[in-house]
Amino acid sequence: MAMLTLLTLFGLYVFVGQLSATRFLAANTESAAAALAEARDALIADAVSRTSISPGAYYAAGYMPLPDLGSLFEGGAPSEGAVPTLNHTGNSKERSIVGKFPWKTLGTGALRDQKGECLWYVVSGRFKITPKTDAPMNWDTQGQIDIIDGSGALLASNLAALVVAPGQALDGQSRALGDVAYAECGGNYDARNYLDTFDNTNAVSGQLNYFAGSTNNRAAPDASNKRFVVAETAFYNDRFLFISVADIFDPLIRRRDFSGAVASLLDNPAFQADLQAIALTGAKGTDNLDCSFAADPVFCTSWKEMLFLTQLPAPAPITIDGVASGNCRRVLIFAGRRGAGQSRNDDTQRGQPNNYLEDPNLALFAVPTAAGTAFSGVSAFDYRTPANDILRCLP
Repeated sequence: MAMLTLLTLFGLYVFVGQLSATRFLAANTESAAAALAEARDALIADAVSRTSISPGAYYAAGYMPLPDLGSLFEGGAPSEGAVPTLNHTGNSKERSIVGKFPWKTLGTGALRDQKGECLWYVVSGRFKITPKTDAPMNWDTQGQIDIIDGSGALLASNLAALVVAPGQALDGQSRALGDVAYAECGGNYDARNYLDTFDNTNAVSGQLNYFAGSTNNRAAPDASNKRFVVAETAFYNDRFLFISVADIFDPLIRRRDFSGAVASLLDNPAFQADLQAIALTGAKGTDNLDCSFAADPVFCTSWKEMLFLTQLPAPAPITIDGVASGNCRRVLIFAGRRGAGQSRNDDTQRGQPNNYLEDPNLALFAVPTAAGTAFSGVSAFDYRTPANDILRCLP
């Protein structure tokens, strides 16, 4: 009887121990997920809240910070948690960068995964704030990060950024302290020691979760898309939370000053005068458009892809907000956000009006002369109906 009691108590002890371990693992997993989400939210908030949109300061809204690379600048004193204050080796235009999450700069405190490792962060070259891309920055900008699974199947594409939980060290990875200045997170800044896989012979579809060959394996060799692997194997245990282009622009276009920036672009008298005078060429009629006449030339340069210009067969009214305008000689359209079935991923697609306009405007639009006069749209941008065409009558 005593033996049976002891066995029962032992079994209960094992069960309780397993239950406690399960709860502990679940708590760690929940904590890691919360850390990833907090880092993601902080990065998005930083990108969306940068400076005012207009006038003249739109250059920063939408861009994301560089990762923490272990020093304030190339050759500078070691530090952790902060973005570099100057450029560094390999950080060229449109080249994606990987490093640790800049928790000090963003004010979150050090965020960690379930193994206690500080989070890492990858930013697409087109979305990093230093140095900025020469390409337009708008809701159609393509990120350069793709995600594949352990079989090589594509899970997500053209992402703006990734937040990474590196998990425990795998074979070959060394997380020895690189400098006593790294007291909070510890370890070092070689991405190969944190992101997977360490040995290229074990790579899924030849893809590594870092940029091999650069300083600390941190800088992309070119501007092409980079594939990152999410898998649960002996060679991969990274966990990602990604940031899409929509994650940035969904809140950005809700900013009170965004609709004002669009209105300022379309209503500027000098800009309208130029549009009334230029020859209409190109698929959108705007090849001769000159952003130097705009109220905010930088905003114009980023968003001119949305502009369409055509001449009516004869002066006539158009419909704006359900009301007929005065007679128009030309019609200016700011095309809304792409809708279902529309793609703007490359120059060919961006040159096709059907990827921007809807009927009746799509059926009528032509260069240099429209097929009719019954254009219809709205007068102001509204984030609740972002696909609407915004029209201006140019007499």
